[in-house]
Amino acid sequence: MSGQMWVRIIPFIGSVVALVVALVFSLLVKNKSKGSKRMEEISRNIFIGSRAYLNQQTKIMLIFMVVLCILLGIMVNFGYLSIVSIPAFISGMLFSILIGYVGMWISTTSNAKVTSAAKDKGLGEAMNIAITAASSAGMVLAFGVLLYTAFWFNILFWWYGKSSPDMIQNLSQVVNVSVTFVIGASFAAFFMRTGGGIFTKAADMGADYVGKVESGLKEDDYRNPATIADNVGDNVGDVGGMMADSLESWLGAIIAAELLGFLAFRNLAPVMNSVLLPMLISTAGVVASIIAILVIKLVIRRYKENATVSKLTATTLSGLLITVAGIIIITYFIVKYTMGPEYNFLFHASTGGIVAGFLIGLFTLIYTDSRYRPTRNIMESAKSGPATYVVNGLAYGMESTILPALTIIGTMIFSFFICQGGSDFTMGLYGVSMAAVGMLAVAPFAVTIDVYGPIADNAGGIAEMAELPPEVRKTTDKLDSVGNTTAAIGKGILIGSAAVTALALGQAYFSQVELLKPGVVLDFIKDPMVLSGLFIGVIVPFFFSSMLLTAVGNAANKVVQVARRQIKGILSGKEKGDPKEFITIVTKSAQRGILIPGIAIFVVPTLVGIFMGPGAVIALIMGTLLSGFAQAIFMANSGGAMDNAKKRIEEEGRSGTEEHAASVVGDTVGDPLKDTVGPSMNILIKLLSTVSIQTVVLVVTLSDKIFNL
Repeated sequence: MSGQMWVRIIPFIGSVVALVVALVFSLLVKNKSKGSKRMEEISRNIFIGSRAYLNQQTKIMLIFMVVLCILLGIMVNFGYLSIVSIPAFISGMLFSILIGYVGMWISTTSNAKVTSAAKDKGLGEAMNIAITAASSAGMVLAFGVLLYTAFWFNILFWWYGKSSPDMIQNLSQVVNVSVTFVIGASFAAFFMRTGGGIFTKAADMGADYVGKVESGLKEDDYRNPATIADNVGDNVGDVGGMMADSLESWLGAIIAAELLGFLAFRNLAPVMNSVLLPMLISTAGVVASIIAILVIKLVIRRYKENATVSKLTATTLSGLLITVAGIIIITYFIVKYTMGPEYNFLFHASTGGIVAGFLIGLFTLIYTDSRYRPTRNIMESAKSGPATYVVNGLAYGMESTILPALTIIGTMIFSFFICQGGSDFTMGLYGVSMAAVGMLAVAPFAVTIDVYGPIADNAGGIAEMAELPPEVRKTTDKLDSVGNTTAAIGKGILIGSAAVTALALGQAYFSQVELLKPGVVLDFIKDPMVLSGLFIGVIVPFFFSSMLLTAVGNAANKVVQVARRQIKGILSGKEKGDPKEFITIVTKSAQRGILIPGIAIFVVPTLVGIFMGPGAVIALIMGTLLSGFAQAIFMANSGGAMDNAKKRIEEEGRSGTEEHAASVVGDTVGDPLKDTVGPSMNILIKLLSTVSIQTVVLVVTLSDKIFNL
């Protein structure tokens, strides 16, 4: 077998290994006890509610998919797209939906088992089960990404190779069609992540405000019927939506790097390996993540009853360090033996991205963890009421954008110039895309520690609703405390990677325009169209934020009204409560809230390109990236800090005080920022770029006709 064939097979091997590990972890969790019938019933209700929401959401997504396929078919008919783009789009969308379903199933079938372990075996075993289940989700994601990219690459290369022996021409067609995968996956991720975010935060706000502030009930009290909807939301938004989001982020980074690698190496010998390199580095990320997970599982099992929050948190962070170190070591040998020593600068660019992702995760931790100054100051401000609490939370969220932004700037400059961008522009762009691939190579472990959070949170809810002894809830709260830290790091890495991936995709669009229309020069001073495109790009994230916050607010208002009525009836003994009513309310609100933003993502870059020119689209992409990245960091960190400050107040036994009431109000403000709008910005800045790439031929052709009238 030729060396090149081995390189093409390695991602398949990596996907099989990831699948086997996912199945083993799943079997280990399957044999664990779900506890009492009451615990099992609550877990089952959460699963049924999550499935019902995703089923309803999938119906809307399939309708949307049919409409987009018709539009793509029109573009194919007029020669603006390849016919293969349609099945690529469909498969990307369906695969993203499937990944979301699997993630939801893993989390909803393991939550009660974590609660049971916390009750019978203590903190160490409960943590072990939660991290094992979450690891299964991380490995499923890795399996999906590697299998999907490797399968489609080889299928398309074979398909185009049947009619042409020209490898360069075949690769060109493969990398251009591959962009359509990302569009399909991104649209599904947008619906699942954003819709799930609207669902979970509307339910959470209603449950918290009416339950805690107005009725004086504890977190997840069984007498608050909105708690089931709240727990459902954790699974459909923070697990199913997050996994779909991670899939499209990872796919986007790989595909952008493949396209830019082809453009950089099209006249050089290792052109094939330059296209395959992103998949190989992603495979390294899977191997390193598996090693890290096995190590931290071994350490956690040794703790047993001696486990503490600080020990478990430190162990998890050590796993991230192991993952980063493992990827760097493996990537060095991958680049050396596939590209050759003369291209070792690609290893440096990838390493820069890996380190940048780690740093952004740490910066997120500093601004959201209750052990550090920002969150502690927010917590202290609760003494003066909800207004100062919210103001401080927003202020620190804004401050938290500075270090990640500087890190992204440094990564971009470093990777561009280390890859000789000063003398070879396309090679420099490839270097930036390799930084994005390196940053997302940690995705299996990042997703593991992110999924762990909702599983631990659900375990606490089940403990409360099943009326287990108070010490069980104390144990699950410790698990949740570890989850707050790990989820913050995971979110930080994914937000940072979204920015670099969007940057790489934007550069890919610029390169495509240059191929179709050489000599396009951006002049922000002389060309009002380009400057207008930049302004539109800056405004787009604000438009999206407004639409999503309005959707959450409207849904939460309905939840509050129903919760007041039901809780009043429950406390008086006149009503049992109906969680299904809340699920129906937030499901419908989520579907209505994402339709206009979903349509706008496709319409805005296309209309800007046709009527203002491709240069305006490049400016639009850059404006959306800069504005959206800053908003994503600001909203995720301000919401996370206010949430963790509230939890620290509760941990210190101050529930029921005026400070606690102020923190609950602040948390209801921060929740839609960190779990609805912030994550949606990740998808927006990438999806806008991929749609632009796919419509580039249409835009260039029609804009030329309009401008030449």
